[in-house]
Amino acid sequence: MKHSKPFVFRTDKRVRYELLLKKPHKCYKAEGICYDPSEKTPKIFINPDQPDKEVLNTIIHEIAHAFFWDASEEKVTKFGNTVARCLSREGWKRDDKKR
Repeated sequence: MKHSKPFVFRTDKRVRYELLLKKPHKCYKAEGICYDPSEKTPKIFINPDQPDKEVLNTIIHEIAHAFFWDASEEKVTKFGNTVARCLSREGWKRDDKKR
């Protein structure tokens, strides 16, 4: 996923999100942020400067927020960690590190 082109997807509720590999604003003190689906143009920002496994985990975590907005942070974290661990074990590798 290149830094300049967002990944666009829709949730099951037809909310259109743009996911960008760009550091969230420092006020969030987070590696990723998912904006409220009720916003006009919700976005997800992921810090691309993390280690590969952490980028994977953060992407999964923030997409989970988009789909399961009302789920607790604990549940989203558990889900994200589980999926990321499974994909990492199966050999997921980031092949495009150009930004």
